[in-house]
Amino acid sequence: MSKLVFRSGGVSPAAKREAYVAVVLAILIYGSESWCLTAELWGRLRRFHHQCARAMCRISMWHVQEHRISMRAVLKVLKLRSIETYVRRRQLQWAGHVARMPLSRLPRMFLTGWCGHPRPQRRPDFTYGESLAAALEYAGIDQEGWMEVAQDRAQWKQLVNGIREPEGEVEVHTVLARRAGV
Repeated sequence: MSKLVFRSGGVSPAAKREAYVAVVLAILIYGSESWCLTAELWGRLRRFHHQCARAMCRISMWHVQEHRISMRAVLKVLKLRSIETYVRRRQLQWAGHVARMPLSRLPRMFLTGWCGHPRPQRRPDFTYGESLAAALEYAGIDQEGWMEVAQDRAQWKQLVNGIREPEGEVEVHTVLARRAGV
């Protein structure tokens, strides 16, 4: 699929993006709703995502260094978001779903439960609660009242789908635009 679709000059960037999001990205972040990713794991995901985006634009690392092409520009040409946005959206969709569950359901008990026993000596590197707090912060959602907001499915969906990455002035280099066929 890589040679036939993603590295092909005859396939439009829009078709490449759709195939990537539908197949590769769906498989890559399957189950990410419950992931507790450390900085190293985020880096691995980010590198893979960037490598795929460069392949779709037929850009090598030589092009990136020689023409000073930013990854942000490559993602903008393909109309892709950062891997963080895709994963955070899924985490927040799941958290909203769990927040709307009755208190008797097991996922809701785990989300809102409290264990009175002290933790073992060595705690996990990163907990689900910390991961959820990071996703809420990324989306700009208040950590205190998010469960009340999540009770309204339509409002929560609008909030989660409205997650935007930090915007900035991005100049797309002509070489990048030419290679991507834009």
